[in-house]
Amino acid sequence: MAKKLVAVIDIGSITARIKIFEVNAKGKPKEIEAVRKFTGLGSRSYKSGTIQAEQVNELCKCLKMFDEKCREYGVSRVFCVATSAFRDASNAEVVLEKVRTRTGFKIRVLDNAMERYYQSLAVQAIYPDFAKMISSGTMMLDIGSGSLQASVYDKSEFVFSQNMLLGSLRISGLLSDLETRTTHYDEVLEEFIGQDLDDYHAVEPKGITYKNLIAFSGEMGFIKRLGGFDGMSSCVLTKEEFLRIYEYLLKTRPSDLTLHDQIPSMIAPLLLPTALIIKNMLEYTGVDKVYMPHASLSDGIIYYYCYNNMGLKPAIDPDSYLISAARHLAKRYRCDKKHIEYVEDIALRIFDEIKNVSGLDKRDRLLLQIAVILHEIGKFVHSRNHSDAAYSIISYTNLMGLDHDEQHMVAMIVRLYPRNNPYESYYYSILPSDQKVIVSKLTAILRIADSIDASHKEKAKRVNVSLKPDKLAVSCESPSDMSFEQWAFEHRCGLFEDVMGIKPVFKSRREG
Repeated sequence: MAKKLVAVIDIGSITARIKIFEVNAKGKPKEIEAVRKFTGLGSRSYKSGTIQAEQVNELCKCLKMFDEKCREYGVSRVFCVATSAFRDASNAEVVLEKVRTRTGFKIRVLDNAMERYYQSLAVQAIYPDFAKMISSGTMMLDIGSGSLQASVYDKSEFVFSQNMLLGSLRISGLLSDLETRTTHYDEVLEEFIGQDLDDYHAVEPKGITYKNLIAFSGEMGFIKRLGGFDGMSSCVLTKEEFLRIYEYLLKTRPSDLTLHDQIPSMIAPLLLPTALIIKNMLEYTGVDKVYMPHASLSDGIIYYYCYNNMGLKPAIDPDSYLISAARHLAKRYRCDKKHIEYVEDIALRIFDEIKNVSGLDKRDRLLLQIAVILHEIGKFVHSRNHSDAAYSIISYTNLMGLDHDEQHMVAMIVRLYPRNNPYESYYYSILPSDQKVIVSKLTAILRIADSIDASHKEKAKRVNVSLKPDKLAVSCESPSDMSFEQWAFEHRCGLFEDVMGIKPVFKSRREG
């Protein structure tokens, strides 16, 4: 494969950035050029709730400049994404259409889960020994302009992630008027941040011994510079080195940071909130250093593209963290682990057996797997209407690695699988047509896989799944009576036959 050039445009709350990458025959990306321009979209949208006309004009000028850069290099593909400034703006759809008609760029607004997922991929790519790092307790802080994402890894697994509205720009904007009204702004700032961090600590998994803290943000390069480090590279700061930077920010006004340290005026007020968050987590985790990778959203997007389209082999399967997070969520809601693993194995075997005739792809297989793992979490809340409870839990849980539509589809599969006729559900009726097809097929697979362990006793042994010209044959041996499972299968197989056009047949043979 010849080398190709791919560009990623990231429209953030403070800056818009284009990165141009060269992708070689092995799919590995190499950064060729990066250009950044300050736009300040979030500085007003977080306060007013809308993106103003002058900001739209500024963004369009910026995108036209980026378009010229792409033409200059002969870029073959461009990804254009936006984050929290657009997510939080009530007029986002109108602005997106204005930008499209004036520049030709169709901007994809990332939801929080996917934004953080791409950022985590960028960090993993930077550290070749990332798999070794997370064998011990590791906290990753992604400090954005609009919010903070804290993610926890332990025993080589992704354990937990929580989003908080503690972005540096959001904090600075909300508290800007207080800075002139009090001589103890730092204390007010610490109280404001501490309140949300206390809420986070209340729900964070307990019993983790932290060994590593990784922190990154758009402003982190300027914090590194204040410590005498290269702002454009990854580094490790000891706790003492970081606290010296923190103390300097405490006693230095933003205007002086701009005047004496050449920090842009839009960035200077954001450094103290960012540093205070890191200081709090340094003290909480008890680690003696903080890793500060030079990682960006653009890097994560290009790595994801190369993983999925260009043959790049990751050291860690990106989907493994999503699966691990789902398992930990099921554990938190005290799901029957043996039943889940049993149904998961059968459901995935059914999926693989019919993949050539089902019209489903690899991504759909992942959605099915997550739905199976989470299909009983609602029983912890409400034993009778557990599927509705599970829908709510999944909908409001931050599952990094699933976009909003995918997460909603998983929630719908879990909501619909116990129902005799999912088509009658109002929530099914309002799904987009393409999602209806996928949800119907994956729900049908979950229904028959779950029926084979209807008693939760794993009675079926040596289960075999095979696709015949006229049917899907599921057979097993069992030392126990399988009448209940046979009945459940027969009552749940109708949807599968309807959406797949394949009749499922279940036969069991008594052992001994």
